[in-house]
Amino acid sequence: MAVSSPGLGSNLDVNSIVSQLMAVEKRPLTVLAQKQAGLQAKISALGSLQGTISAMQTAAGNLVPVSGTTAAQKFSALRTSVADATIASATTTSSAVAGTYSLAVTQLATQHSITTPGGASSPFSGTNGTLSDGGTLTLALGTADGVTVSKTTDITIADDSTPEAIRDAINAANAGVAALVINGTDGKQLLLTSDTAGSNQVIKISGSTGLSYVAPEARHHSVSTDIGVFSGVGGTLPVSGTLTIKLGDSDGSNINKTTDVTIAADSTPEMMRDAINSASAGVTAEVIDGTSGKQLVLTSNASGSNQFIELSGSAAPANTRSDPVEPADTFTQTHAALGATFTLNGVAVSSATNTVTTAIDGITLNLLKGPEAPATSLSTTLTISKDNTSLTTGVNALVKAINDFQSTARNLGSYDATSKKAGTLNGDSTLRTAQNSFRTALGEIPSALTGASLQRLSDIGVSLQKDGTLTVDAAKLSTAIGKDFNGVANLVAAYGSAVKSAADGLVGSGGLIAARSDGLNSSIVNLGKQSTVISNRLIDIEARYRKQFTSLDTLIAGMTTTSTFLTQQLANLPKYSNS
Repeated sequence: MAVSSPGLGSNLDVNSIVSQLMAVEKRPLTVLAQKQAGLQAKISALGSLQGTISAMQTAAGNLVPVSGTTAAQKFSALRTSVADATIASATTTSSAVAGTYSLAVTQLATQHSITTPGGASSPFSGTNGTLSDGGTLTLALGTADGVTVSKTTDITIADDSTPEAIRDAINAANAGVAALVINGTDGKQLLLTSDTAGSNQVIKISGSTGLSYVAPEARHHSVSTDIGVFSGVGGTLPVSGTLTIKLGDSDGSNINKTTDVTIAADSTPEMMRDAINSASAGVTAEVIDGTSGKQLVLTSNASGSNQFIELSGSAAPANTRSDPVEPADTFTQTHAALGATFTLNGVAVSSATNTVTTAIDGITLNLLKGPEAPATSLSTTLTISKDNTSLTTGVNALVKAINDFQSTARNLGSYDATSKKAGTLNGDSTLRTAQNSFRTALGEIPSALTGASLQRLSDIGVSLQKDGTLTVDAAKLSTAIGKDFNGVANLVAAYGSAVKSAADGLVGSGGLIAARSDGLNSSIVNLGKQSTVISNRLIDIEARYRKQFTSLDTLIAGMTTTSTFLTQQLANLPKYSNS
């Protein structure tokens, strides 16, 4: 294959000539690249401008109350302080009232704790100390009387489960209780403790596993007649008269309901049942017809330790048996679930938990520590005071955001006469519009302040400087807030709304800056297309130049060869002499 090199035959530097010519041809590309860089710089500058306006938009928006709320309500914050922060903490809402309260904690809410017995009474009497029967274990959390249940969890327990396996199943179920196995002197015992302290965190256990616990307050009491009580003619009661039904404590010290029921002579169990049920005595009677004869069973309608049934009177059955309706528990209580008790300014208050939301309107108390014996209470002072810092903070934040904008705008639109260098957005209409928008928002009195005693920012110590920035006279602002809090709040909210509206029109999704940036990006895309067209044309131009100069190179090379040949031929001609 022949090897060619441009200029080899003619000594012409074809590559250099073509490169120099193409450098001239590429000048339009350089101009377009400079234009693109200039446009990109403007987009970047608009981004910086948008950042400062967005910050101003946020600061202004923080001064505008939400719909249905006044400016005074927005800035009327309250500050809470507890003299001894180890005893309690507090938070407030806008409905709280400033004041000082003496707080004395007499009892913290406590967690409920129950455990299985050890030794011969242990439910883990299966092979190798396991629970023989598995099934569903139902854990419930609620009030002791069972009326209110806050959480119920069903847990599957396998047959022949060890105490550790049951512990792990409970802990994995997120049931609101923590399970622990204690290996004591009487063997392994399963201890359950509620996660949260409070009288509404009483543990109840039921299900098909044989494990159970029901608080005494949730139990119904029942009495039943012995076999043979209805020994009269035809299976009737041999006595008649008045049957007195009492409901109260088990020892009879506190009777809360007494009902006398008239029992006719020769009453059958069914007749007694109907008489009792129609008497609204707080019990329900039923007849059980067993293999040994009929028995009358009375069960308290309500649960609780004060619902024990006592029967007396001339018509009372001679022999009755007293039993709780629920089966015997396999757990016993080791620590009661107690609510919190305390006093506020000497007034006694109780709460199911240590978080108290109902004692004082708008105040949430978190009780942290209670007394230790022999002390009976822990005292401290709760102070709720007005806090105007949110209003001052909001004003300072807006002023800072405005000053940051002014600084950025001034740099972007500057011109240095000495160096003859201009800022990226010098003369840009978008920048001028933004500056004019905020100048108007700050300079004109908002319509919401018409007729108000405070109408201008200068009235509260905010002054406009020659360079467009703002300064805050902290003393004057504080004095204005002290004299007319509502007026200052309304003024700040009105100017905040005006500045926010101006910012929304500039930096919103359809705002001026976004539209301007989109236009610049479109121009960059068009310049890119022009560059592509020129670049493609330059390829053809360079090819044409190389073809032309290659042909010239070939022509000159041929002429050089002919010249050399002719020189040689002329040199070989016979020489003639005149002598």
